[in-house]
Amino acid sequence: MKLIKRTTLHYQAGNSDKIYEVDLCDLGNEQYIVNFRYGRRGKTLKESSKTAQPVALAKAQQVFDQLVGSKLKKGYQDVTEASSTQTQQEVNDLNTSNLTTSNIVTNDPRHQAILNAIANPDSSKGSSKWSQTRAIWRAGELKIREATPLIIPLIGTDQPLKDYCIAWALGWCGDEHVIPHLQRLYETPSTPDFVKLIAWEAWMKLCDQSTQERLRSQQIEQLPAELQSHIETDNPADFSNALVTYLDSNDYTRFGVLDTLYQINNAQVRPALLNILRTAPLRPNYFKAIRHIFKIAEYRQDAEVFGIIAYRLDTEPPMFRQSYWHKYYWDRNSRKYIPRANYLGSPDAKRAYSNVTRDYLRRRVWRTLRKLGEEWDCNYINLALEVLLQYSDSDGVPARTSTFYRWNYSNWSRTSYTRNWDSYAGYLTFNHILYTNSPRYLLMPNSQAWRCRDNYKPGDPEPDVREEAFPKLWEQH
Repeated sequence: MKLIKRTTLHYQAGNSDKIYEVDLCDLGNEQYIVNFRYGRRGKTLKESSKTAQPVALAKAQQVFDQLVGSKLKKGYQDVTEASSTQTQQEVNDLNTSNLTTSNIVTNDPRHQAILNAIANPDSSKGSSKWSQTRAIWRAGELKIREATPLIIPLIGTDQPLKDYCIAWALGWCGDEHVIPHLQRLYETPSTPDFVKLIAWEAWMKLCDQSTQERLRSQQIEQLPAELQSHIETDNPADFSNALVTYLDSNDYTRFGVLDTLYQINNAQVRPALLNILRTAPLRPNYFKAIRHIFKIAEYRQDAEVFGIIAYRLDTEPPMFRQSYWHKYYWDRNSRKYIPRANYLGSPDAKRAYSNVTRDYLRRRVWRTLRKLGEEWDCNYINLALEVLLQYSDSDGVPARTSTFYRWNYSNWSRTSYTRNWDSYAGYLTFNHILYTNSPRYLLMPNSQAWRCRDNYKPGDPEPDVREEAFPKLWEQH
């Protein structure tokens, strides 16, 4: 993004001492936007955009002139020349904070398609597989920094899921210049809690160390008094005991403290949190918080936490099974059939972690790893290694063989066939990491275990080939 023109306005009357800055910016490919900042002089200015979508230069110039003119009519003074020396470094930072679209995106058709889907969601319908929200998410996954100025104006569209995706993406493809937007999203009272959570994480990811410490301190102040006092003692063991005692309750509202502890995530609270993640049952009231933490660990690429939860999802059975026939339950009070999703989604639900939820989260674990591997991201190695380290010999079970029969109507005879499963066949993530390219094992669609191929049975010699996923990536580390 290149800064074309900036006008700085100043208003002073009585106790008012305000600054208003207007920027005309070039995104490349003949697309322009108008951004503005405002606030008290000497304080951090709030940021926003006057153009919801990139526009042509003539239109952008018109918007720029109208905005400046409206402020001059209200008594603002143009102090651009006086402030040019002061703001030159800010201009340089703005011009270099993102690579230009013309330098990079035109050389990567995939990036260009994603940017087009963000900038022109209506025109991309039917010609692109990307919805605007999905394109925003993908821009974050690929860390497409050129997407940042396209994404920022979309904040606050009264679509919480889109705001969630925007905050998520800005944490990956933005820089320190997007922090005011994330802060405003986090501090807006009407922002849903789940959006605030990811906005806080993105803010934390992009800010400097001193700001990170300040944000952690603010979260510590939100803790119950009985936990705050143990943090101050600087004794992790005491805090762990206090946390277990605090959570020994049927009050579901207490378990939200686990989200706060993962935000704090310092040397005093992390050991206690890891202990909870390893030992707490995947049941109400723990499961909701564990699921939140799993998603944040995925976002932070916190290998230790990601590995602990991924292992538990792979090895621990669900609390209950859902099927089509279990979509509704009979409510005795209303004497009506109620969608079970309404019941399971309530804060005080008595059941959690169904087979459907488990299957989804297990797929998500491998999707996260696979996406990293496909982009040759070294964090694939960090996360995959931590997942594998959770397993032990005790997780193995005896190999299993089953014989099945199929009736052949053409010759009125019965055909038998045998299937073999090895000791760790039921652990999907484990096998994805180690045996994606294996000539011995395969995962059939909709299967819950990796079975042996027809030319292999448990105990046969191992093949002299690389069986793991992304072997070249492992070789580099």
